[in-house]
This record gives sequence, structure tokens and C-alpha cells, in this order.
Amino acid sequence: MGDILTQTDFEAIVTRATGQLVSGRHKVDGSFVTTSAMYPSGGSVVVWLGREPPYFLVSDYGLSYQECAIMGADKRQFLRRAEPVAETSGVKLTADGAFEIRVSEAQLPGAIKAVAACSQEVAIKFAHRIFQRQRADVGDLVFSKLERLYGERAVTKDYDFLGASQSHWHIDVAVVQDEQVALFDTVTPWAQSVAFTLAKFGDIRLLDSPPSRTAVLAAKSGYGSWMTALAQNGSILEAAANDDAYKRAAHLL
Repeated sequence: MGDILTQTDFEAIVTRATGQLVSGRHKVDGSFVTTSAMYPSGGSVVVWLGREPPYFLVSDYGLSYQECAIMGADKRQFLRRAEPVAETSGVKLTADGAFEIRVSEAQLPGAIKAVAACSQEVAIKFAHRIFQRQRADVGDLVFSKLERLYGERAVTKDYDFLGASQSHWHIDVAVVQDEQVALFDTVTPWAQSVAFTLAKFGDIRLLDSPPSRTAVLAAKSGYGSWMTALAQNGSILEAAANDDAYKRAAHLL
């Protein structure tokens, strides 16, 4: 396609893009619908449409529970968070931890949205709890180690730093020494945590003289391709790394 974009070309591009947001995989007894909503792990929210003439069963197939189980939730913990979400949305929550509802054909679009939203909401709530706890634990470890290396006066928690876009970013731990700054941000292996740190570091990297930027992980497992994205915007360090590794990451003269 050339530099000139006609209205027809534009509409075709938009149609192709939106068509990729939702897809269906058909089986004999029903279909799986992949929605544009995402779980904390980065996977798409998938809804099952089962044939139950004259109705349709719309279910998340227990995928929200599976997502939470991967993060360490047991059935009791999941149900405690899922029951009020299901009740508010008018959706049934099964004993197996699946969100489902039986509807007519005319009600299918709304039911798919409702079930997908319930499935995503509970997974995000549980991930947020885990994310906050892990981030706090790693942040405390990083702060203690940097404070020991550089002294109490040089190390600050929740440091406010101005990026190239003039946005104020809150960095978990910063070392300020002789007008030099080193930034350390904790990252957990969930999409929202990775995306937030990438937004911070990506903006700060565009400054004329950006400070060193280090993403601190509890462990390097579980991040997959996110590791590449993080490495493009700064250094990567395991929280339990030795003193020399922290000093290299800080890159302070």
C-alpha cells in the first residue's frame, strides 16, 4: 500500500484489525469464542457457547479459576471473590468455579460480554492482591540492600521522577548520589505489572541524559517474552543478586 490512504483502504484496515480482536473455534457441541479481554497473565479471555436448544449455555469454562489457581488461589479463595461478582452481574457461579448463564439467541452478545467481564474481573482482583504483596516484599529487599550499599540518606522509596513526556512516575526505589540518580522498579510476572514498568522506563529512556533504570524481579522465571521488552528499556536484576550486581545496575560513578 502506498503513502496515499483512501477511505476504502482505511476501512479495510480497520475491518481486518477489529476482526482479529474476536475469533471463534467451532466444535460439534458448541464453540469457543476468544474475546479481546485479557487475563493478568496476558492470555485472552475465552468463552464457551454450548448448544442447549432452544437456549445457549455461555460459560467461561472455569478459565478464571484456572488463572487464579496458577497464581496460588485455592477453590475457597476463588469462590469468595467470585460469588459477589457473579451475583452483581446476574451470572451463575458453579461449584466447579465456572461463570455461566443460559440465554436465548437474542441475548447472546450481552451474555458473552457479561461472562467474559466476570471471568476477567476476578482474575484481575486476585492478581492485584498477589502483585501488591510480591511487590512489597521485593521492594523491601531492594531498599534494604541499596541502603546498606549507599547509605540511608542516598536511598529513597516511592521516588517521583519526571519523564520525557512531563509525566510524573513513581519509582519503587531510587539512589541519589552526587546529583546522579539510579532507578529500581519491582516487576511481578503479570501483564499489568510489566506494562506499568515499561511505560515508566520507556518514557524516562527518551530523556537527553536518562538515569540508569533497573527492573527488579523476584526470579527470572515466568516472564517469557516480557524479558526482552524489559531489557530494551533498562537492566534486569534478580532481587537476591549480590552486591556487585546491584552496583553495576546502579552505574553510579
